[in-house]
Amino acid sequence: MSQYRSKMCCSGSISFCSSIFVFTLLLIWLQWRCITVNAFEENDAFCIRTQPMLLADIEKHVNPLEGDPNCKVLATTLTVKEKDSFLDTMCKDHGTSYKDTYYFFKLRNGELRGRGTHKEICDGIKNPLLAWVPYNMVLENFAQELNPKDQLSYIGKATDLEREKTELCHFSHTDLVTNITSDLFACIVMIFEDNFYGLDASINVLIEIQPLMYELRNVTYLPWVNVSTSYKTLLDRTTLHNPSREPKQIYGSIKYEFVEKVHLNVSTVYSHNLDQLPLLFEHAGAVLELNDVGVGGVDVSTRAFFGRFMDARTSVNVEVIGQWAEHRQQFNADVFEYFGYAIKRFRNEIHHGEVTFTRIESAEPVYETLDSTHLAAVTTYKTGAKKFERLEMAEGENGTHAPDWDDEELFESTEGDGHPYPGFYPWFVASSLVLAVVLLVVVIGVVRAWSKNEEKKRYKLAATSA
Repeated sequence: MSQYRSKMCCSGSISFCSSIFVFTLLLIWLQWRCITVNAFEENDAFCIRTQPMLLADIEKHVNPLEGDPNCKVLATTLTVKEKDSFLDTMCKDHGTSYKDTYYFFKLRNGELRGRGTHKEICDGIKNPLLAWVPYNMVLENFAQELNPKDQLSYIGKATDLEREKTELCHFSHTDLVTNITSDLFACIVMIFEDNFYGLDASINVLIEIQPLMYELRNVTYLPWVNVSTSYKTLLDRTTLHNPSREPKQIYGSIKYEFVEKVHLNVSTVYSHNLDQLPLLFEHAGAVLELNDVGVGGVDVSTRAFFGRFMDARTSVNVEVIGQWAEHRQQFNADVFEYFGYAIKRFRNEIHHGEVTFTRIESAEPVYETLDSTHLAAVTTYKTGAKKFERLEMAEGENGTHAPDWDDEELFESTEGDGHPYPGFYPWFVASSLVLAVVLLVVVIGVVRAWSKNEEKKRYKLAATSA
């Protein structure tokens, strides 16, 4: 009894361990799925606005988040006039030759990703998408991520409501991380540095919005293409019917679906001075999301047509087989940066990118062998369970719709129509064989009798001569 209990405990522990192992694998898979999906999701708490607020709205203390209460961080892009003023002030008056360096924050999808300097913009290293974020939002969402020991100055802008004037200014890193009160906070004007603004004014902090992903649009394929075929697969089964009394061509069709796999060679894309960002690929009138290795897919629904010349009142089973093929092609495309909130901007062009499409081609029917002299062997085929659950047979898709008839009706004889009963042919063949055997035996007997008679005549003739 104790041995039995120990065996039960061991088996129970094994099943328990296996359950834990399966559960752990499931958690890992779910975590991986969440990471993969989140890489392409936009942060709802981070909002981008392209229209700046008017001074009248600021004076009325209009809440910029009233349009979307879920926005914790609201970035307003610079207008063309603001950007020209920024370049004149920061690059001409405070250019790269000056020792002072002023910083701005870099945000991607609402998360702090680093800091940049005004010298990067003045040197023409990059053309960032600049925007303004209210000071209180930066204080609430990003100040705790900064090192209090840094000695930096950040670029901002202050709006004087009384004079209806907006000026570029800079404030201290210490004021931000230690949450300096309004009496001690100062945003010093850039140009003359003899004036400053406090928190009672409208203070905004300069940030750079980094792109979430790249969009490959206006794709044009080059003439070069390399095609290789692989295995065949069953698309669906069906039956063709010819209920007519005359032989004729019967047509049919089926609908089938598959996922066309797209595999982009990311090395041919990132080599064009692009960062390692997720990719969107324009294909077949849709924009596909590709994973980090450049793999994606698109659902395809199509139809296969086929036909066959059939005898009167016959049916034939059909299996439609599809051939998988890989098409490797080169293409040129325009690269757009996508920042979120449907904001995108042209980046550059790429040439001779490589992409592989894996799709089903060369769908062909495979008919059941049908001999018109053995009609009794033909039965109506009823489709069973399908091999692929994704593939659905289109009901009533045959070119010629046959009425409902069974096997007995198919081979039932009709009076006065000149068609013999289907069972007559085997009996006729058997009777012919028997008759042939009888005739052969009779012929052999006659020949043997005739031969004996000839021998007797020769014997008598020889005796008479002697």
